[in-house]
Amino acid sequence: MKTIQAFILFLLFTNLSICQTNNQAKQGLDLEKERTPYESRKNITKFSLTSLAFRNFQFQYERVLNKTFSAGLTYSIIPKGDFPMKDMLVEAIEEEDINKYIQNSSIRYSSFTPEIRIYLGNGYGKGFYVAPFYRNTKYEINDVEIYYNAEGGGEKMVNTNGDISSNTFGLQIGSQFNLGSRIVLDWFIIGPHYGSSKGGIIGVAEDGLTSNEQEALRYELESVKSFLGKVSEVSYEVDSKGAKIDIDGPWAGVRAGISLGYRF
Repeated sequence: MKTIQAFILFLLFTNLSICQTNNQAKQGLDLEKERTPYESRKNITKFSLTSLAFRNFQFQYERVLNKTFSAGLTYSIIPKGDFPMKDMLVEAIEEEDINKYIQNSSIRYSSFTPEIRIYLGNGYGKGFYVAPFYRNTKYEINDVEIYYNAEGGGEKMVNTNGDISSNTFGLQIGSQFNLGSRIVLDWFIIGPHYGSSKGGIIGVAEDGLTSNEQEALRYELESVKSFLGKVSEVSYEVDSKGAKIDIDGPWAGVRAGISLGYRF
């Protein structure tokens, strides 16, 4: 008799356990249904549309960590070539001494930008956000032709090449929108950043420089110093072999634009 009673209790307990498990599973499915489709797609790859105007190819990967936080990494590159929007740049500067350095020179640019996003609205990679970030940037500058008065009349030229690197920290303000369950639009409203830079540009005179030619080259480099000095600290040295321009000081910039992305 006791065996039968124990068996009946066992069946009742098993049945209750199965019912409870089924109810929990059903509740989990109901919660999953309540979640919007984008919340379960935590990976977002993006490509900047606005940076293309500057021949800048910019890619970003964002990983949604939870409702509030996500982590991202952006890589940007401008292939070696003319300064982006060179004609507009020359027109905007309106300084003939500086514009002639831009005309024949070339530039290559690359940067890495890790960031942490804090979403203040809907979350899960959607809505208004603030994002502290760090940026490492490298500029390679080539074929900057600096002309000076030659001994005995006429002009000579020193062709200079070099690179500048910068490390900056900033805060991005933006908003990310869903265009359906998979397509996103990321609006970088404004992201000022500030830090330091270091680099140099070196030019070698093929025939060497006389003392008078060195003085003439120093005169030309003063205009370069005054122009670059608007964004960083600049110094230069001139000797019989050529010239060297050193850049070592503060550096600043602003992030802004629109990117189109895909969730998966």
